[in-house]
Amino acid sequence: MSVLLLVAAAAAAAQTDRTPLHRALQDPPGSIRAEESLAGAVGAVAQLWPRASAEIATQLGVSDPAPVEVVLLSERTFSGWARAGFLPEWGVGFASWPGGPIVLNVEAIARGRKSLDEVLRHELSHVYLGQRLGGAGVPRWFVEGVAQWQSGEWRLLDSFAMVRAAGTQDLRPLSQLSRAFPAGGHAAGLAYQISMRAVSELEKQLQEKGGWRAVVDRAAETGRFDTAFREVTGVSMQQFATEFDKSVRVRYGWIAAVGSAGSLFTAMTFLFLLGAARAYWRKHRRLAQMEEEEKLLFFEP
Repeated sequence: MSVLLLVAAAAAAAQTDRTPLHRALQDPPGSIRAEESLAGAVGAVAQLWPRASAEIATQLGVSDPAPVEVVLLSERTFSGWARAGFLPEWGVGFASWPGGPIVLNVEAIARGRKSLDEVLRHELSHVYLGQRLGGAGVPRWFVEGVAQWQSGEWRLLDSFAMVRAAGTQDLRPLSQLSRAFPAGGHAAGLAYQISMRAVSELEKQLQEKGGWRAVVDRAAETGRFDTAFREVTGVSMQQFATEFDKSVRVRYGWIAAVGSAGSLFTAMTFLFLLGAARAYWRKHRRLAQMEEEEKLLFFEP
């Protein structure tokens, strides 16, 4: 998505008074513009802003964040911008890389399975990561995986989706997600799930170095993400992608094979474990959640 197109669209909206509501944000600095019918959403974002923005910026090592503009739109306006080519048609939020603005489809978020806090944190992750790295050739899978990690978007259903994709040979190689994602639908959702799993793998491998943040810190120093990735992990991004693809196929592929030969008893057991472990999963950090849920559901071969 072109930064110039989105900025031009935002400017046009302001000039035609499509977003007459304005509110300044502090600590970190920012601002909200919204359609007149979305006054309640302005208050909700303003309430979420201090904690969400401060936590995301701190996790990414952004000590002095530049101001971020958040534009709140109705579904009708968001869809109109999408038809004009300014926004993706299948999303509920968008952040122009690397510095914003952020645009949120408030009505679609209210109907969806992701909370306003999660979507706001996801888009803030894009903007603050862009501020920290200034572009730096960051692969799309890393950008999206980090955003999901920071917003806590992983769900148990994402694990099931990975199993299903492994069973139907739909798991896309990580190297194919470096520049662009599929445009909407099941393929796009799966791309996000793969990206989250890849960042989680980095977090596990680099635990003693500070996790995936060590790559961000080094990339900020060198100005080259590929160089930083190799220095921190000891392998190239292509080598990491190759090994990751193998591990994902093994991890989820055998589960799919067992599941396809399973019985109703197996399905009922899964549902029982899902209900019994729900409270447990909610109490743990994101990486622990993802690892533990799969240990509970699927024994390791």
